[in-house]
Amino acid sequence: MNSIRKVNEINQRELAQNLSYTQSWHYDYRDTNYIYIGNIPINSMKSIDIITIFSQYGIPSHIHFFDDKPTSGGNGFAFLKYENFKSCVLAIDNLNGIEVLEGKRLRVDHTYYKLRGSEHEDDYLIDYKNKQQSESKQLRSIEAKVDDELRDPMEDFNNINTNTTTSSTIEDPEDEFKDPMEQFLKNKSTTNKVSKSHHHRHKHNHRKHSESRK
Repeated sequence: MNSIRKVNEINQRELAQNLSYTQSWHYDYRDTNYIYIGNIPINSMKSIDIITIFSQYGIPSHIHFFDDKPTSGGNGFAFLKYENFKSCVLAIDNLNGIEVLEGKRLRVDHTYYKLRGSEHEDDYLIDYKNKQQSESKQLRSIEAKVDDELRDPMEDFNNINTNTTTSSTIEDPEDEFKDPMEQFLKNKSTTNKVSKSHHHRHKHNHRKHSESRK
């Protein structure tokens, strides 16, 4: 916490004095694009989380995250490299002391990172292609879940009704505007015609029988 407070105090003092870029303490580290990130809660944060947070102020190109050997309190640390030095300054000024998961406050500072033994800088190159694929897969999963939760509960019911609709109704969408008594009156008219025709034939036959008796 003392290191976090010290960096913030220096930044506040320079801001109050309105110092130029060349007079700032940041200027002494202009020959390195690496920053140190400490107090990382390794139980709940991974390198992709660090990259996402620090991408707010530039493009991280490399990261070496030491999370394989938990220290006291479960804190990890990382060395992150930006594509340009300006991003280092912005990240330190804005992210030093921010609270993340588990109530931890990140320590962010300039550093000179030195490779050890047979290490190569490209060993810690950030693979954005795989990162984007992973994020896209997670995003699709989240979107599918949200779509399912927001889906109209009547949708399935409407689909069943649509599938069971007769072809005549589908072919003539104006049916729903027809007078419901129209078909009844047509049927009644047809019935009356049949009845009258039957009555006429019956009357005609009766007349023929009567004449034959004479």
